Amino acid sequence: MTRGIRFLRRLGGVAVMAAGIAFAAWLVFGPVHDWEGDMRLVKMALGLTATGVISGGAWLIFWDPRAEDATEEEAAAADRA
Repeated sequence: MTRGIRFLRRLGGVAVMAAGIAFAAWLVFGPVHDWEGDMRLVKMALGLTATGVISGGAWLIFWDPRAEDATEEEAAAADRA
């Protein structure tokens, strides 16, 4: 069961990354070059959003629950000391 969940998480991560890359490509090569004034700030915010989407997809692909468990155990041990 765990392997299936990992596969779905990684598949979702690939899909999210592909969507983020497509969105970033639209921002770079699309019709948004005509945006002027305050719309340039919107374009910058959309670019940051695309970067966040790509990072989120990478997190889904390379997520390691054992690392989180180890960190929680270390924090609990530090609280006891």
